[in-house]
Amino acid sequence: MSHDSWIQEVADKVEAFHGQHHPDSSKIVCASGISPSGPIHLGNLRELMTVHFVADELRRRGREVDHIHSWDDFDRLRKIPFGVDPSFSENIGRPIAEIPDPFGEFASYADRHVHAFQESVAQLGINPRYIRQAASYRSGAYVPQIKIAMAARLAIFDELAKHQTQGDGGDEGADKRNEYYPYRVYCEACNKDSTKINEYDEATGTIAYSCSSCGHTAVFNLDEKCPGKLAWKIDWPMRWHYEGVAFEPGGEDHASPGSSYTVGKELVRDVFSGVAPHFIMYGFVGAAGRTKLSSSTGTKIVPAMALRILEPGVMRWLYCRRECRQKFNIDFGQEVLRLYDEWDSLAKKVAQGSGTALERDILSRSVATADGAVPAPTKPISFRLLSSLADVTLADPDEMLRVIGADQEEGTDLSALQQELEPRLSCAIRWASEFLPEDERTIINAEFQAEKYAALTDEDRRGISLLLAQLEDNWSLTGLTGLLYGVPKQLLNLPLDIKPTEELKLVQRRFFIALYQLICSSDTGPRLPTLFLALKPERVRALLTAPAQS
Repeated sequence: MSHDSWIQEVADKVEAFHGQHHPDSSKIVCASGISPSGPIHLGNLRELMTVHFVADELRRRGREVDHIHSWDDFDRLRKIPFGVDPSFSENIGRPIAEIPDPFGEFASYADRHVHAFQESVAQLGINPRYIRQAASYRSGAYVPQIKIAMAARLAIFDELAKHQTQGDGGDEGADKRNEYYPYRVYCEACNKDSTKINEYDEATGTIAYSCSSCGHTAVFNLDEKCPGKLAWKIDWPMRWHYEGVAFEPGGEDHASPGSSYTVGKELVRDVFSGVAPHFIMYGFVGAAGRTKLSSSTGTKIVPAMALRILEPGVMRWLYCRRECRQKFNIDFGQEVLRLYDEWDSLAKKVAQGSGTALERDILSRSVATADGAVPAPTKPISFRLLSSLADVTLADPDEMLRVIGADQEEGTDLSALQQELEPRLSCAIRWASEFLPEDERTIINAEFQAEKYAALTDEDRRGISLLLAQLEDNWSLTGLTGLLYGVPKQLLNLPLDIKPTEELKLVQRRFFIALYQLICSSDTGPRLPTLFLALKPERVRALLTAPAQS
C-alpha cells in the first residue's frame, strides 16, 4: 500500500503530463474556477483547495507553478438571489460582474461574493492569481480564440449534438445547426444576453445581432470590442489552450459521460489544436450538525462562516486528509469538540515522533504552505475547555483568561496568553456564543436549589460537605480535578490512588449529577473543574451550601 498522499500522487501525474504536453514551458499551470453567482460555499471551496494542495506540492519540489483561479463573472444572472427583493429580476440575463450589489455594499453583485471568498482563502494560505473573466473578455484577450470557434461553429454544433440524447430533429435540426453560433452577445443597449446573431463575416470578424429583450440591433467588429462570451462548453476548453493548463479538477457533474470535460477534451483538440489538462474528480462537501447556523446565504455555509469556529489549519486538514473523490460533511454541532480533540491528538502524536509518514505529511500540509505557516495558536489549550469557559462566562474573554491563567505559571501575562491562544480562543468564543443552540447552553442557577438539595441522598450530601471542606485548598484545575474524583473514593473509604471499579463509577456519576443539579439544574454540563473555576469559590459555595436551619 502506498504511503503517499493523494496530493503527491496527483502531483506526480501533473508533472509527467506537463513534461509531455508542455515541454517548452518551465511553468506548470494549475487552474481552478468558480462562478460568483451566489454565496461560494464549502463545496465550491473544494475546487480551489484541490488545486492549491497540488500546486503547493509542486512548489515544494522546486517547480515554478502558476495557480490561476478564474472568476466566471461574465456569466449571466440566472435567478433572483436568496433574500433579495423580486424587483432585482430586471437584472436576469445580465453579466453578474456588471449588475449592482443588491445590498449596496460592493461595486457589483459579483464583487460581493468574490471579495468575501478571497479574504477567507487568504486566511487559509491560498493566494492564486485571480482572473476576472468579464475583464478578460471585454479587453479582447480571447478574440483570436473566439474567431477560431466562430469559424468552426458547425463542427462545434456537431460535437455538442453527438453528446445529446435526442434525435437530429430533421429539418428543424438542420435549421438549428445553420443558425448556431458558439458566441453569445450581451446587448449593447440593455446588457442582456437575449440576443441572436443574425450574421457573422468570418473575413472581417463582424457580427450583426438583434436583441429580443429591448429590440436593439447592431453590428460590431470583434477586433474593436468584445461584448459577449463563448458558451460554457466551448469557453472552458478555449481557456485550457489559452492558458496552457496542465491540471484542473472538476466536480462529479463534470466527470460524468457527456459532461463538460468529456466534450471539452474533444473541442480543445479538434477546434483549438490543444490538449485537455490532467483531470481528477472531487467529491462534494456539505455542512451538518445541530447548530444555530443561519445567514443571508440560506442553507449554504461559506468559508468565512466556517473560519469563525475552525482554525485555518483545521480547515485545511479537513480537505487534505481525505481522498479527493471522497464526499464528506463538516459538522458544526457538538462534533466540533471531537474534531478539535482529534486535531490536537494528531499534532501531539507527530510531535512525539509516533505518527506515520502519511500523518506527518498531512499535518505539515495543514499547518503551512510552501510560503509559510497559516495562523495557529502557540499554546493550543483544549477547545473543549475554551468553549466550556465561553459558555459559563457568557463569552467574557477576561474571565476566561482568569480561569486559564490560574493554571499557568505564577506571574503569567494574561495579555500575552491571549495572543498565544489565538485564533482558537476567538473560535471557541464564537462557537459557544453564536452557534450553540439555546437548549445546549449551561444556565447557572441564580440561587441555592432547596428542593433539589432535599431530593439528594444522604451520601451525596455528605460528599458535598467533604468537597466544600477541601475546596479552597485545591483551587486550581489540577487540584479540583483530583478533589472531585477523590470525594467519591472518600465516601467509599477507598484509597485515593485506587483504579475505578464499577461501584466507584456509579457513586462518582451520582455525585456529579448532584453537583450539576445544584449548579445548573441538569444532569450534565461542562467539566466540573472548569465550571468551578469559572464560577469562583464564593459562587460555588453559595450554590452547594444548604442554609442553616433556624
